[in-house]
Amino acid sequence: MLELVCYGFAFALLTLAALLPGSVPHRDRMAYFGLALWLLPTTVHTLQAH
Repeated sequence: MLELVCYGFAFALLTLAALLPGSVPHRDRMAYFGLALWLLPTTVHTLQAH
């Protein structure tokens, strides 16, 4: 369930950041937050395995 939520929000944020013009403030922060959400499930699984 965590993966579905994280990947869904990450995809939405990355798509929104890609489609918005460069003059929109905080567009880069949306992209960084999307990437962080995309990597969160992988990080959780990696830490649980160790």
